[in-house]
Amino acid sequence: MNEIIDISRIALKTERMILRQIKKNELENYCSHFSIDSVENRAYCTSDTLALEYKGKIIGLVSLGEYNEEAYPELANIKGRELSFVLSKDHWGQDFMFEAVQQVKKYLFDVGKLDFILTRNHKWDKQTAEVIEKCGFKYIKTHERKSLDGKDETIIESIVYRPHFMEGYVYENDTELVQELYRRMDESTRLTKSKAAQVEFITNTRYIEKYLKEDSKILDVGAGTGEYSLYFAKKGYKVSALELSDSNIRAFRQKLTASEKIDLTEGNALDLRKYESDHFDVVIVFGPLYHLHSEEDQLKCIKEAKRVCKPNGKIFFAFLSNDMVLLTMFNEHPDYFVNGAYDKESFKLTDFPFVFHTVDACRRLLDLSGLKIIHEVASDGLSELMKDKINAMDEKSYKQYLRYHAYSCEKREHLELSNHLLFCVDKIGNIRVTAGVFNFLFDV
Repeated sequence: MNEIIDISRIALKTERMILRQIKKNELENYCSHFSIDSVENRAYCTSDTLALEYKGKIIGLVSLGEYNEEAYPELANIKGRELSFVLSKDHWGQDFMFEAVQQVKKYLFDVGKLDFILTRNHKWDKQTAEVIEKCGFKYIKTHERKSLDGKDETIIESIVYRPHFMEGYVYENDTELVQELYRRMDESTRLTKSKAAQVEFITNTRYIEKYLKEDSKILDVGAGTGEYSLYFAKKGYKVSALELSDSNIRAFRQKLTASEKIDLTEGNALDLRKYESDHFDVVIVFGPLYHLHSEEDQLKCIKEAKRVCKPNGKIFFAFLSNDMVLLTMFNEHPDYFVNGAYDKESFKLTDFPFVFHTVDACRRLLDLSGLKIIHEVASDGLSELMKDKINAMDEKSYKQYLRYHAYSCEKREHLELSNHLLFCVDKIGNIRVTAGVFNFLFDV
C-alpha cells in the first residue's frame, strides 16, 4: 500500500541538527562530493529527500521511497515506505544518523500514520547495521543481488512497525491506566465509524432489546462516550450511566441534548453504592472487564452488577477475546506471531493496555458469581478481519450480512471467532446452562 508522503517539504529539528528540504544545487553538490563515490550511493539522492544540516553544513541525507510490494505480499494491506540514509564519512560514529532517523521515524509514524518502515544495508556496512538495530528495526531477510555497477552484493533488509500508542507507559493501578488510555484513544466513534464497526453495536443492542419492557430501568456501567446510553434514552427508557474516564465523560456530555434524560455519574464499576440493590431491569457492563487485571476485582465488578439488578433481571457482560485478538493483531502486524506481546507457549496475550479472556475464562467468572448464562455471543464476529470487504458492501449486501451474523453469532463454532464476546446472564440461579442458538434475525 504505497501512498505518497513527501518528507522533502517538512522541517524537523534534533538536538544538534536541522532536517530540511534540500535544494537542487545542494543535492547535486552533495552527491558529487559524496565520500564513497558510487552509482549505488547516488541512488539515494532523490527529490524525496531531507538534508541533515549541522552547523550550516549538509552532512547527510535521509530519503523516503517506495518498497517492492511484490517482494512483500504480507505487507500488501498496510501502509509503509522504504527509508534510505547516507552520512559523510567524517561524521561517522557520532550518532548523527541515529538522531536523524529516530526523528524521521517518529514523524512518519505520528504524522504520516505509516504502519511500517523498511530499510536495507550492505552486509559489509557494519556501522549502518548498528544504526538500524539501534533505531528499533528488526531483521527480515538477506538476499543476493547485482549492484547498479554490476558487482555481486549481499543486502540485509529490516523493518520497524509503528509502536503501540501506549508503549512505554508505566502505571500504578487500573484506574490510572484507564484515565491515560482514553486520553490517548478516541472512543467516541469506535462503534459507529464504519459498517464493520457497527456490527458489534447492532448485535449488542438487539440482544438487550429482547429483554426490555416499556418501563424498564437500565444501568450502563462503564458507559464510555455514551453510545448505548444515548441509544436507549432516545427510545424512552430511563437510563443511568456510570463512567470512570474523564475524557469519555466529556465526550459523553457533548453528545447529550436536553431531550435525553440520563443520570450520568463519574465513578468506578467496583463501587456501585450510589445505586440501590435490586433496582434495575437491565445492567450493561461493556467496558470494565476490559480493564480489571486481578480476578478479585473482576469478581467484585460482577458482584456489584448482580447486586443492583432486579430479581429476574438481565445483566450483559462484554469481554475481549484472547484467541481472536491474536489473529487481528497478526492481520495488522505480519511479524506478530514472532515478536508480538503474548506468551509464546500458552498464547495468552499480555494484558496491556487491555485485559483479555478466553471463552472458558469468561464462563468460569460468571459461574463463580452464581449467574446463569442465557446467551453467549460473538458480538462482532469476523468484522475486524473483514472490515475492508464489509465497508465496501452496498446496503442490500450489508443487510444480508447482518442477517447471517445474527444467524451464526451464537453458534459454538463461531464463538471464538470474535474480538468482543457478549454474555447475557440471569440474576436468578447458579447453574450454568448451555446457550442455544438465539433464533431471531435482525430487522434491518
